[in-house]
Amino acid sequence: MKPIVGITDATGMIYALRLLETFHKLNTQTCLIMSREAEATLIRETNCSLAHYKSLAHHFCFDDAEILPYSEWDADSMIIIPCSVDSIAPIVHDSHLNLLQKAANNILKIKKKLILVASEPVFLPDHLKILLEMAYKGATIMPYMPSFYHKPTSIDDIVNHHTGRILDLLDIEHNMVKRWGEKSE
Repeated sequence: MKPIVGITDATGMIYALRLLETFHKLNTQTCLIMSREAEATLIRETNCSLAHYKSLAHHFCFDDAEILPYSEWDADSMIIIPCSVDSIAPIVHDSHLNLLQKAANNILKIKKKLILVASEPVFLPDHLKILLEMAYKGATIMPYMPSFYHKPTSIDDIVNHHTGRILDLLDIEHNMVKRWGEKSE
């Protein structure tokens, strides 16, 4: 498994952090692309430094870099988490402004998995159009909406459950999610 993880400046850094931590524990070779604006958000929301996020990935670059540390051809998937709709709108219109958007577009072109963990608290009609266009291009749209059938008792439970669902989409075995109908231990 060699995913690219893209982080935009949207709220929801705890989801990105947990996904990177999980990939790190699984010894997954991860490439992290981050917008420069995301650094302030990640510090504000998680109290973790940029150095900590970098330490969880094998490769790192900002979205204004000229080339990826490794090719999209080497990656088997890409997850943009958290994903603001503004950050993916240029992909819909084929006006690629930064490396994160170019990588996502190339992942779609070569028919690999692109998961967009949308972070908008309210979806305006234009947001929905953009997300629908991305779905038509082949992306999986996965807003972080918590489920409660597993009876979470903490924010960690909610974040772990969502991270497990991302792993499900990537066909990675794990035990982070209590499946519907499974008995509690």
